[in-house]
Amino acid sequence: MDYDVIVVGAGPAGSCAAKMLADAGAAVALVDAARFPRAKPCAGWLNARAAQEFKFLDPVRRKIGAAPFTRLIFHSPDLAHTAAYGGRSHLGYIVSRRWFDAELVRLAEAAGAETFLGRKATAVEAGERKVRVRLARGRCLTGRILIGADGVHSAVARSLSLRERWEPHQLVMCLSRDVPLTEKQVADCFGGGRAIHVALGFGLAPGYAWAFPGAGYVNVGVGVRSEEAPRLSALYKEWIAVLREHRLLPAKIGHKKPEGAAIPAGGALEFENHVGKRALLIGDAGGFASASTGEGIYPGIRSASIAAECVLEALAADHGNRRGATCQDELLRFKHEWRRRMAPYLQMPNVNVAFLLPMIFTNREIAKRFARAFLFGENL
Repeated sequence: MDYDVIVVGAGPAGSCAAKMLADAGAAVALVDAARFPRAKPCAGWLNARAAQEFKFLDPVRRKIGAAPFTRLIFHSPDLAHTAAYGGRSHLGYIVSRRWFDAELVRLAEAAGAETFLGRKATAVEAGERKVRVRLARGRCLTGRILIGADGVHSAVARSLSLRERWEPHQLVMCLSRDVPLTEKQVADCFGGGRAIHVALGFGLAPGYAWAFPGAGYVNVGVGVRSEEAPRLSALYKEWIAVLREHRLLPAKIGHKKPEGAAIPAGGALEFENHVGKRALLIGDAGGFASASTGEGIYPGIRSASIAAECVLEALAADHGNRRGATCQDELLRFKHEWRRRMAPYLQMPNVNVAFLLPMIFTNREIAKRFARAFLFGENL
């Protein structure tokens, strides 16, 4: 066989899985239809937990100039009221996905993974003893295990009959764009601590609008549940106008169109087919995004870490080094392990959020709890 593991999709989940497996000595192929760096619509919020848990991300964020933020400011839906949380310590970072993802691919290559970039996977198969991935222009890769990390519209999930598509109620639809700013404009609009701004229930839609300042730009966007998707364009235009009115954007900015994205927010929680024959789904392909915020970078990397553990055990079993256990037995552990270690982070708060929402702006303790739930996935 060519490889121990073939990873399809080189976003944060796929690249980190490839790096972790290659670090452990596995022969890994990393496949993606895109060449890196590449554009990726995303707010670019890197949870502080990710940097704490995965130390290899520290040099990455420094190299690409990730912008730390120290404050979170909630706005009421009409922006008449605010509630702030934070202080001196970093609550997280805003990264450019163009450079963040490219650097993670480089780390996977440095660990020993062989990359096939700009080579779309046109067909995947999983058999009793091996998996096959056919690439554009004819090459066929073979391996022992396949990891599908190819995003919300995962072709791996469809090809292996693990999932045809996400149901509409499982998706959050977003429009966003990076607005270039000078460093002076960033400081003038967002302060020295680079506060991030979140308007909960903006336009009375289920979701929120945001303004996240990065290094030399601010990412602005609106995300709503799919039933409100027809309103998304109008909500985005309204959000831009409101940001200008409140001086969180300069009066004169370009009119570049926003880009759309779909997020399977909390999709993993209602999905049972993360494991197929010699195959796993991670990242957005597996629905690993927060149900309450849509945040996906940290959950995607964490799903990759848990998957890598299970895959290494599966490879050992495949080589006869785990008495009484099969490769498939070890892969099936992924279904239990991610739920045990990630489900509380991914799920919606177990409270009546609509009831508590107005109290954010009148009760400091409620505001703190909402902020920590939003930023770190803590339960309200």
